[in-house]
Amino acid sequence: MAMTKRLYAAIEKTEDLDDGTIKVWGYASAPTVDSDGETITADAMKAALPDYLKFGAVRDMHQPNAIGTAIEANVEDDGRTFFGAHVVDPVAVIKVRNKVFKGFSIGGRVTSRHDVEKATITGLKLIEVSLVDRPA
Repeated sequence: MAMTKRLYAAIEKTEDLDDGTIKVWGYASAPTVDSDGETITADAMKAALPDYLKFGAVRDMHQPNAIGTAIEANVEDDGRTFFGAHVVDPVAVIKVRNKVFKGFSIGGRVTSRHDVEKATITGLKLIEVSLVDRPA
């Protein structure tokens, strides 16, 4: 059975917009061991991003309510996934500005694992990226 995967990464930069919304950037994943003892490979993220970006769901604490949309996502040469979002929900904007939301957490389903190193995720269906107050 496929497991839900969540990984935390800090907000690196914010930009307030004139219309009261906000843009936020940071890293949504890295090919390092996470708090669950698992690693998502850079190739798994590269493969998952095109499908994710069709909708670019940005949510509040992995809940089904949309608070914004992805504006960019790419896996860098070091394997980290740089992510940017436009947050339009007024309550979420306040939470970002007041550092209630401290980072990003990805949500999705594991579709494959390394044959030997089972803690290494080689396939992922990325469903959403959430702004969160605490690491998953």
